[in-house]
Amino acid sequence: MSDETKKPGEREYTVDEILAEYGSKGQMVKTEPAKGERPKKVVDFPTEKLPVLPPDEEDTPQPPARTAVKKPPVKAKADKPIPEIVPENVGRTIGAHLHTLLRRADNYADHMYDQAEPDEETRKAEKYIPGVDKEELPDEDAPPRRPKLRVVKPRQLPPDTPPAKLAARYQKGLKGQSVRVRFSMLLALAAVLCSVELPFLPWASLAGEGVGVFQLRCWVLTALLLLEGALCYEIIAAGGKQLFTLRPRGETILLFSWVFTLLDGLTAPNMDGRDGFLPFSAVAALGLAFALRGEHARRRGDRLSAKAAAHVRAPYMVSMADKLWSSKPTYTKISGSALGFGSQLQMEDGGHAAYRVAAPLLLLGALLCSVMASAGQGAPERLAWAASACFTAAASWSALLAFAIPYRKLAERLNKVGAALAGWTGAVRCRQGGVIVSDLDLFPTGSVTVAQVKVFGGAATEKVVGYTATILRLMDCGLTRPFHDLLRTHGALYREVSGLEWHEGGASGVIRGQEVLVGTSAYMHLMEVPLPPGHNIKNAIFCAINGQLSGLFLLSYAMGDGVNPSLSALLKAGAAPVLATRDPNLIPALLEQKFKLPVDRMEFPPVDRRLQLSKPDPEEVGGLVALLSREGLSVYCDAVVGGRRLRLATWWGLAFALGGSVIGLCLTFYLTSVGAFASLTVVNFLIFMAAWLVPQFLIANWVNQY
Repeated sequence: MSDETKKPGEREYTVDEILAEYGSKGQMVKTEPAKGERPKKVVDFPTEKLPVLPPDEEDTPQPPARTAVKKPPVKAKADKPIPEIVPENVGRTIGAHLHTLLRRADNYADHMYDQAEPDEETRKAEKYIPGVDKEELPDEDAPPRRPKLRVVKPRQLPPDTPPAKLAARYQKGLKGQSVRVRFSMLLALAAVLCSVELPFLPWASLAGEGVGVFQLRCWVLTALLLLEGALCYEIIAAGGKQLFTLRPRGETILLFSWVFTLLDGLTAPNMDGRDGFLPFSAVAALGLAFALRGEHARRRGDRLSAKAAAHVRAPYMVSMADKLWSSKPTYTKISGSALGFGSQLQMEDGGHAAYRVAAPLLLLGALLCSVMASAGQGAPERLAWAASACFTAAASWSALLAFAIPYRKLAERLNKVGAALAGWTGAVRCRQGGVIVSDLDLFPTGSVTVAQVKVFGGAATEKVVGYTATILRLMDCGLTRPFHDLLRTHGALYREVSGLEWHEGGASGVIRGQEVLVGTSAYMHLMEVPLPPGHNIKNAIFCAINGQLSGLFLLSYAMGDGVNPSLSALLKAGAAPVLATRDPNLIPALLEQKFKLPVDRMEFPPVDRRLQLSKPDPEEVGGLVALLSREGLSVYCDAVVGGRRLRLATWWGLAFALGGSVIGLCLTFYLTSVGAFASLTVVNFLIFMAAWLVPQFLIANWVNQY
């Protein structure tokens, strides 16, 4: 294998044979043959280890290694590339892997939609177990939100006065306040008549010597505004208290409007160029009258709510719990007490809460506008007139009506059905989420009766009735009361149960050493209890003792007329009903087929979650929303939907009130700065203020339209 003389009898190996046996990562070069010599290929074998063979060739026998005689390397020409010799088995291995992957992909595509043949147990479960909704659990892998650091001042809550005492407190002086509301409105209308040019009013004949008609009318309007302030002393006193404690509200703006309008009425006759342009006493008087009406409506609503809450000693509590079902807010209804209701009822409403922020800004804006429109324009004598106009425009008529009027209307409706909203705090908690609906919500006490009793296998009727009533009593469902009455009718007794287990469609337990199964016909099929032909009844409860059918109880369900409209109202309000029923018969299939309920838009949790959601004393109790003194879904729906509508109506009313205040302040600032007495008249001012009051009454009437 070299150019040296080989020994006799020794075989010469060619380069191709060597490469076929060993493979090489070396470099093959060509050398220039000498003259007269035959061209030969020379390969320098590498000194490093041979490459590792692929797994499929490791076990094949290889020829023995031979020692090659090394020669000094020959330099390759720079203009020719040096090719790399690659073993053949590398390409074959890669192709084999690609071929395997393609076969697996084709096999997966062929069997992608194939399903395993279900066994007998799976068929039974699909046929007899009702479908349930899967709960959406919070993502545990999601990073926790960084809490916002803020300074929270401790709030001093009002005392938790019992509802009966609150109702008696609100009743005192309510009739007298109602009379003053009427007189204040009449006095304000009288001020409006005195501010309008009417031919039948004899102002010229009433004016004496030295007293002009304009001066007389200004004095009359000022006197009427003083009487208006005396009738609405609650508003004036509240505004003064808020100003003294540096906590201004809507009453504070009305106080400034009243004071500056009185001052303008006294100084108007002495102002040059003011003859014929009356002060805004009628506008300010109507503002006080509407404020007193709002205070009276709030008081009447509180009295009705407290009276409804005091009807029963242990009312139902409607609360809003965060993330109770499917990680979203959920309404619950449990038996409880009126604890915390009196404190929430006395808290400030949405109007006061909004004006806690808006009132200081409006007061500052009105003060600056009045100063710039008078002294800033070189006319300081117009300060009282400009301040009266700016503060009166900032004091919207609907400021104290935004919450009070809708609240009174809703309280009247809820009081008739036996419900009481827990004030503005309860209304704020009403938002979109789930509503836990139990057996007694769909079928209150007396709606379910046992129509027929049938005993099988020669068992004693008292025994079958007693066993069935005992299991249903432990299940604590809507069938407890009718079977209790049936138990007393047959003279049976409750028994001691051990090993109670819940299942979809029924429950099982051991009574006196006998296994007792109580549930629906589907539950009996699952438990392999044979039923007689023709006894596969949907609205019935079956009892089996030791695997043998012992009793059948045919039930009669009478659903009220208000259930379906109540469910529709809840769904429209964004509250999805969650069926947390314990009665084995009350499943979506029965409710849809027999009672035509919209179960496709309702949720039906698994049996273990239904037991947790329908506990009489749950571990998690949210904030109080309302108190109910009656059973049934109608009163439950009225409280939930009514609270949500009250919240929306209050925010919309406040939006119109604050919008009118800001726009009115801007207009009055411009008109007073240019001294436009002819444009800023009492009539124009009344029309502008009344236009912003119309949406408030429309929104207030919308609260009860459900």
